[in-house]
Amino acid sequence: MAYQKLQGIIGLAVIPSDFINIPNVSDQKRSSVTTGASGLTDGTATFTDGSVKIGDIVYDTSNSVVAKITAITSDTALALDNGNGVAVNIANAANYLIFSDTNKAAVLYVGVSGDLRVEMAYTGQDLTFVGAANGYHPIQVNKVFSTGTTAASIIALW
Repeated sequence: MAYQKLQGIIGLAVIPSDFINIPNVSDQKRSSVTTGASGLTDGTATFTDGSVKIGDIVYDTSNSVVAKITAITSDTALALDNGNGVAVNIANAANYLIFSDTNKAAVLYVGVSGDLRVEMAYTGQDLTFVGAANGYHPIQVNKVFSTGTTAASIIALW
């Protein structure tokens, strides 16, 4: 039986993407700052220790960039792409988060009204809410698309 989520207890600012789901903030693996600008480079990391995996999601919170890990190239470096095969480089000195690629159907808060194109949870249906008002939207989604979304300051809540 379906249920409606009415109160969020944890949230994440959404970086819209046509190819990458909203990661579940409770599945965060790492938070740090980059030390280079090729893929993702972090001189303080030990990426080969098994803590991150190919397919995990990277959020560059400094520059609103989202990417997937495509290779662990060394202890301190990861290769990334946009989820559709296009390489992504995270800028030097950027704050980043790494999450498992597990999605648990977030509900949304929209800070700035506009069109909101989403992939609905469970069905994968692609819907556009034209002129979505700012405020809480009790719809369960996997993804907020960058194409077709003009709403901004979107927060995913669980």
